[in-house]
Amino acid sequence: MTISPNQSAKILPDDSGIAALSRTGVIDIGSNSVRLVIYERFGASAVPVFNEKVLAGLGRDLRRTGRLYPDGVAQALKALCRFKAISDAQGLTSIIPVATAAMRDAVDGPDFVAAAKAQAGLDIRVLSGEEEAQAAAYGVIHGDKRSDGIVADLGGSSLELISVKDTQIGHGETFPVGPFAIMDGPIKPAKILPVLRKALASTKANFSAKGKTLYLVGGAWRNLALIDNARRRYPLQILHNFSMSPESAMELADWASVAAAEDLLTWPGISRARAETLPYSGLVLKVLLGLSKPSRIVISPTGLREGILYQDLSPATRSRVALFDACRHLAAGNMQALNFGEPLYDWLASASALFPRAFEQDAEDRLRRAACLLVGIGKGLHPDHRADLVFSDVLYAPLAGLTHKERAYLALMLYSSYRGSSATPNDAAIDYHLMEREKTAARVYGTAMRLGAVISGRTADLLSDFSLTGDESGLSLTVKTGEEAMLNRRGVLRLKKLADMIGVSARSNWTVAGGDDNADSDAESED
Repeated sequence: MTISPNQSAKILPDDSGIAALSRTGVIDIGSNSVRLVIYERFGASAVPVFNEKVLAGLGRDLRRTGRLYPDGVAQALKALCRFKAISDAQGLTSIIPVATAAMRDAVDGPDFVAAAKAQAGLDIRVLSGEEEAQAAAYGVIHGDKRSDGIVADLGGSSLELISVKDTQIGHGETFPVGPFAIMDGPIKPAKILPVLRKALASTKANFSAKGKTLYLVGGAWRNLALIDNARRRYPLQILHNFSMSPESAMELADWASVAAAEDLLTWPGISRARAETLPYSGLVLKVLLGLSKPSRIVISPTGLREGILYQDLSPATRSRVALFDACRHLAAGNMQALNFGEPLYDWLASASALFPRAFEQDAEDRLRRAACLLVGIGKGLHPDHRADLVFSDVLYAPLAGLTHKERAYLALMLYSSYRGSSATPNDAAIDYHLMEREKTAARVYGTAMRLGAVISGRTADLLSDFSLTGDESGLSLTVKTGEEAMLNRRGVLRLKKLADMIGVSARSNWTVAGGDDNADSDAESED
């Protein structure tokens, strides 16, 4: 199944293999919110650059009247006119408006679609339950192709469940158990839990996540996780692929639906319309955990909207690695980064057997390559603050396909490519996610990146004049015959520092010339 936009946005690789940049807007008309998100699309990467929503509550009265909430209809149509004007003013490549459960179930859904066409000029596609589940699943895949388990997308009127594995989607179903479909006044767990268990009983057999991951999609669950992280003082305040154990998730579900049910209604920074759904989402999570038995729970940063974008990609673009394209996009303002990252990764490969690692080799290589693609991200930043700013950028950037542990590791690698200090701007996050040996591995590779940058002036042509090799006898840096002037004392000292970190000897064919042996060796601003 492919969801077709009003106007297809084509993203084709150019001759260098780097994808062209385009901007696409997705309008998501749900049972609770109406939202416009504008994405910059760069290859397989989709980065949100504008996000606006209205909590219209279109499905609020659906259970009682079978119709859309009248006040919500007026709010939603007004928002759609604004969203269309913004999209036109920004000159988007395409705009894709879709609607979900409330629109397909309400008797006056077709009237709303017609009004949106007349007033805002938008051709809304109303997704079936199957299409909604598939889009959510593709959205999780878009966020991380390694996804393996069950996707659970909780909206205002329905819950979609679907399996994902190896970038493929499996069986999916929609269940009418959203808060607007079940809730009737203040939450009463003793009354609602039996209803949910009965409605979701089939999930025990059809959507088992035993030994796998349960991916939670939807604003209610994201807000619950955000509140819980703040409550526990979790040091990395980003939800992209935040993971929980089943025990932690069950504790959160119990806390949200019982102990904190009243407090959540007035929680700072959460609107009343959203807060009313949070205790209920805790009950749904409680039931799902009991039936699906997952080994891990992940808050997915991507869902239906990103799934729609993913389905619009060509097969060739889908095959690209979204993490690498996202890194290229983040560093796109620097031509050195564009032309230096890949050669730097290849150049370091001949010595990489000496470098310690924190992950299995394939995963380690993936993160090392991502780090090299980000090598020029500090362009234009003040040299005294560059390392700190780059660290924070990488730690919180919307990069696809990273766990929080991988995100911390990548940030530390980039930080170490600019500064040798062991202290970072967020030691709490680094200490939480990385053991000492893993910190050392990140710092070693960052130091190796710095060596390549220093000796070559961040240019691939000059880097090719050098070779870096390593074995049990030590680390060797040589410059080719006739280019001896390119290797100076500063470069050799960088080599020695890297070798000392690994615990091996350093060798080079450096030749002292004049006062070269007294040259400044550690000017941070020159790196």
